[in-house]
Amino acid sequence: MPTFQNFIAGTFRETGARQPIEVKNPATGRFFASMTSATEADVIEAVDAAAVAQKPWGRLPAIERGNALRRLADAVERHQQKIGAALAEESGKSLEDAVAETGYGVELMRYHAEWARRVEGEVIESDTPDETLMLKRAPIGVVACLIPFNFPIYTLVRKIAPALITGNAVVVRPSNNTPTSAFVFAEAIREAELPAGLISIMTMSHEVAEVMCTRREVGMITLTGSVAAGQVVLDYCKANIAKPSLELGGKTPVIVEPDADLDVVTKSVLAAKTAHCGQVCTSVERLYVHASVHGALLAKLKDAFERRHYGDRSEDPSRMGPLANAAARLRVHHMVERANADGAV
Repeated sequence: MPTFQNFIAGTFRETGARQPIEVKNPATGRFFASMTSATEADVIEAVDAAAVAQKPWGRLPAIERGNALRRLADAVERHQQKIGAALAEESGKSLEDAVAETGYGVELMRYHAEWARRVEGEVIESDTPDETLMLKRAPIGVVACLIPFNFPIYTLVRKIAPALITGNAVVVRPSNNTPTSAFVFAEAIREAELPAGLISIMTMSHEVAEVMCTRREVGMITLTGSVAAGQVVLDYCKANIAKPSLELGGKTPVIVEPDADLDVVTKSVLAAKTAHCGQVCTSVERLYVHASVHGALLAKLKDAFERRHYGDRSEDPSRMGPLANAAARLRVHHMVERANADGAV
């Protein structure tokens, strides 16, 4: 079983943590990789290295930062199949979906590289005679990025690309459920020859993540996750008045009017609810259905979900894949029990 090392200040290295993080394929239950977990000393080193790397990076013309981001996009594209294979194994997605997600990340980096010409300030008319005010945009400094399990590469890129193009350095904590793709991504970072320390990627415990996020040098914390996790991050931000950037939860209601095409509704709800086993912020959580079409829609949905195939998507991409881990399965099991007790179909 391969062991992945943390990517700290431009190098892959072993850490001092005694307990590795073992990564399991959620579809098969097979452990396929282990990770060295970062210690407090590791994250302090990474944050310090990011603070050092950020200063000359932030002084570069935005055009040069954009060129570096394009180099990274090109390197990730060369590693796209390898990153996708790791993503599929760790998440239970089909290989096709995992490779496509990596491709979306490549295009997103190229998109943000184009913003180099738009990182601009403002000239403001003053209320004082013979005076003009100029507003310049300055980097925040070091950004701590907390990545979710459901889109481990796309959300990683969504966080690091805008941070880099605006002159910041990043320290990244991927989900402990889906970390391997991030470390294959780190191989592309090294290949792109970005400054050492500009991007560090580490797996870690919640306790060590708190140390990372509350370092004085961290000026922003960005999280995609649950509302509860967002509340924790807001507490972290209090330590140094860091800026929060939070993308939390999602209830995605569907409203069905009496004149709606029920076949279209059924197809749309099925696709949204079964995408990545419903573990997406756009997965349907609630349906508000007009009484006149309630029975007909319920029958169509029941039939559609019963005909849906479930299982390992590496064998059949048309199946709905697995939940992320045992805790998620137990939570859904309790939800089903409660629904059955309430008379669910």
